[in-house]
Amino acid sequence: MAFAQPRRAQFSSSARSPRLAILRPDHDFLRLLDADLIKERSYSQPCRDWPEVKSHLAILLAPAAQQGDERGGEQPERIWGLGIVRPAHETDRDRKVFVSRARKFRDLVPFSGLWCADGERDGALARSLPESGPVTVGVDVVFANLQRISPDVEREVQRLSPLLDDGEGWNDQELRWRDERDALLLFAKIAGLAPNDFAPLRGWDRTAARAGFLSGLTGTPVQPMLDDIRGRAAERFSGVGETVVQAFASGRGQSYDLEATSITHQRVVDGGKGSLDAYYYHVDTRTLVVLRYLSPAPNGLLSSETRHRLDDFLGRVHRLQRPARRSVDDYCLLDDPLFLRIHEQVPFTAALYRTSSGAIYPYGQIAAAASAASVHGFPGLSTDLLTRHLVPTDFTRLVRDGWFGARDVPFEVALDWVEATVETVGVALMVVDFSSRPRGNGSGIGTRAQGIA
Repeated sequence: MAFAQPRRAQFSSSARSPRLAILRPDHDFLRLLDADLIKERSYSQPCRDWPEVKSHLAILLAPAAQQGDERGGEQPERIWGLGIVRPAHETDRDRKVFVSRARKFRDLVPFSGLWCADGERDGALARSLPESGPVTVGVDVVFANLQRISPDVEREVQRLSPLLDDGEGWNDQELRWRDERDALLLFAKIAGLAPNDFAPLRGWDRTAARAGFLSGLTGTPVQPMLDDIRGRAAERFSGVGETVVQAFASGRGQSYDLEATSITHQRVVDGGKGSLDAYYYHVDTRTLVVLRYLSPAPNGLLSSETRHRLDDFLGRVHRLQRPARRSVDDYCLLDDPLFLRIHEQVPFTAALYRTSSGAIYPYGQIAAAASAASVHGFPGLSTDLLTRHLVPTDFTRLVRDGWFGARDVPFEVALDWVEATVETVGVALMVVDFSSRPRGNGSGIGTRAQGIA
């Protein structure tokens, strides 16, 4: 098309245009976005045809009432600001989307700047832009024109572009960062943090993060202390590779108190491949829960290497005894601490403070499915065989209320499991919860915390 060639010549061939979308929220929604630059807001918009469920750079148009009072002729449409939009589920009529990181421009800028350059209007490009939804035609041109509108707009584009999910070029370290962040969020919620309470996560610094996501946070560093649970993990694993310990405590009456330790084996620090096991340990009840993070192949199969690593890990750890029931109320749904966390294909994105989509499976189901796959001669364990799972919200609630996890596990035994993780998959995250508040009415966590047999 004639409009594309001369403008593309000015656009860097090495740069990659982000996914773009045009949104037309109403005045009330824009007001909410402007009031909180971090919080993610949701609304339904009429376009259902998003080509992929990934984040887009959102061009937010001002409602007609905000377009200005220009005399004579039709009022031109103007851009209110930019943000990040993430499409979610479809309905019969529209699509739910989530908008975050929105920033209003100091002055409304003409929407026509997206298809006009050097005083020329390109009617074909203008007609190709959606009323609402993703930009699928002329993306390079629209993105280049967007940056040229004004220095103010260009600054906002440069601020938001690195925050977009981008499936190309995810390296092994970034995927581990994603998993470690996901586990930290899950376990922080179990430990009592509200979704918007984990302020250090918003201040994550990529340049400070070396082998682990935790090293890029701004929590309180912990000095390892002998003969005390606090710092004991750091003391034990100080010579293994890179160990980072951070403490997070509520300043409002100690509603939460936890310590997170990230241990990365030296071979992974040096660039070798590794994956993550994440540990949650509740001190008062000596409850242990473990998440192993797995990534299936594009065909949905778990590789033989993944299964061998799991077998190797289980061969090194102490088998935990099932606790004797002390009363008819002292029981749980599952005494095995090990769960497997399988992500949907989502990237690492430091800007979005949420757990990743995916599913959590008890290890027993994985073992049964692996056995069935072997008996029937399947080439690998397919995630299609895993029919019962938990979403992260269910998982955190059930662990917090005491239904899941192995109980009465000595801390040294938990550290033995962490050591087996570091030796087999390379990276471990351990969250130790020191809170003594009562827990639900599940397996007795609450009753034991109150000293009731």
